[in-house]
Amino acid sequence: MLNVFKGALLTLVREKAVFIWSLAFPLILATMFVFMFSNLDDTGQFEPIPTVVVTDANYDDATGFADMIDTLAEAGDDQMLDVTYVGTEQEARTMLEAGSEEGGGTYSGQASEGIVGYLTIDADGMPTVHVKAGTTPESVDNVNQSILKAISDGYVRNAALIKDVAATNPAALADPAAVEKLLDAGDMTEKIDVTHNPPKESVRFYFALLGMAALFGGQIGMIAICLTQPNLSALGARRAVGALSRAKTLAATLAASWVLTFACIVIAFLYIRFVAGVDFGGRDAACIGVIAAAALVATAFGTLLGSLPKINEGVKGGLLSGIVCFASLFAGLYGTPTMKLSDTINAAVPAAQLVNPAVQISQSFYSIMYYDTYQRTIEHVVILLVMAAVLFAASALFIRRQRYASL
Repeated sequence: MLNVFKGALLTLVREKAVFIWSLAFPLILATMFVFMFSNLDDTGQFEPIPTVVVTDANYDDATGFADMIDTLAEAGDDQMLDVTYVGTEQEARTMLEAGSEEGGGTYSGQASEGIVGYLTIDADGMPTVHVKAGTTPESVDNVNQSILKAISDGYVRNAALIKDVAATNPAALADPAAVEKLLDAGDMTEKIDVTHNPPKESVRFYFALLGMAALFGGQIGMIAICLTQPNLSALGARRAVGALSRAKTLAATLAASWVLTFACIVIAFLYIRFVAGVDFGGRDAACIGVIAAAALVATAFGTLLGSLPKINEGVKGGLLSGIVCFASLFAGLYGTPTMKLSDTINAAVPAAQLVNPAVQISQSFYSIMYYDTYQRTIEHVVILLVMAAVLFAASALFIRRQRYASL
C-alpha cells in the first residue's frame, strides 16, 4: 500500500496540469492582488483636513484660538488640520472655490485641492466656519466639514464657560490646574478592540482566493481517480490486476492526492502570508489546520467528479473549473460588488452559504483572524468535514458500480 502511495504521488507530481491550476494560478492571482490592493487599506485612514484660516486683525487678537489651530496643525500622528493661512476672507473664498473645481487648483502658488472650508474670527473673537456646498452625506468632505464645525463649537463653548467663570468666580481662573480641569471634557468612552486583529478591507479577497485555490486542488483528486480507472489509463489497468485490493489502492491514491493538494495550498498560504503581507495574528498553526480540512474537501470534490461514469477527463476538468469559479463568486473573489453580494446572501439566506465550500474556507480564515476564540473556526471546519464525508460517500456509490468486461 505504501508503494502505491509513493507511486501515485510521483505520478501526480509529473502531471503539469496539477501545478497550473492548483499552484501557479493562485500564486499569479495573489501577485495581482498585491498590486491591486496596495492602497486599499489606506483609504479608510484619517488624513489631516485641508483648511484655510484667515489671519486678519481679529485672528491676531484671538490668541487662544490661534494657539488651538497651531496645536491641531502640528505635524505628527495626531495631526488633525492641514492649514493654509491667508490674509483676507476673499482669498480664502477664492481658494475654496478653486478647490471645489474638478482636479483642484492653485491660488497664489498654494494648492487648493481638497479644501473643505475656511475659518474666520469676528470682532468678538468667535470663530465662524465656511464650508463648500454640494457635498453628499456619505462623502469624506461632509465628514471633514462636520469635524471643522465640532472644533469651532468646542472653542465657542469653552470660551463661554471661561467667561461665565470669570464673571462669577474670577479667583478660580488664577489656578492653571483648575482651569485645565474645567476645560477637560473627560473620557466619556473607552476604546476597546472588538476584533482579534485590526480589520483590513483587502484581506477578505485573499481569504476568497485561498478558497478558490483549495477547490482548484480538487483537480489533483480528479486526475488521481481517473488514473485508477482501467478504461481511462494504462496505470489503472495494471493496478486493477495487481495483488492489492481495489479499496486499498483507492485509499493510497486518495491519500497521495490529499498530501499534494495540502502542499499546494500551504505554498499559496505562505506566499500570501509573507509576500502579500497578510498577518494572521500569530495563528498560523490554526490556518494550517483549516488548510488540511480544505484539502480534504478538495480531494473529495475531485474524487466525485473523477468517478462520474461515461465522461472523459477533459469534460470533467471543465466541470471542475466552472463549479469552482461559480462558487468563488459567492465568496466575493471578483471585487467589491461580489463581496457585497456575498454579505447580502449570507444575511438573507445563511443556508445557501453553508453548502458552498469556497465560502466556508474563506470564512474559516476570517474567523481565525478576527475572532478572539476558535469557536466559529471550529464550526466552519466541521462543516467542511461533513462536506468531505458526503462527497466521498457519493463518490463511493459511483466507484462501486463500475465494472469492466475486459481490460
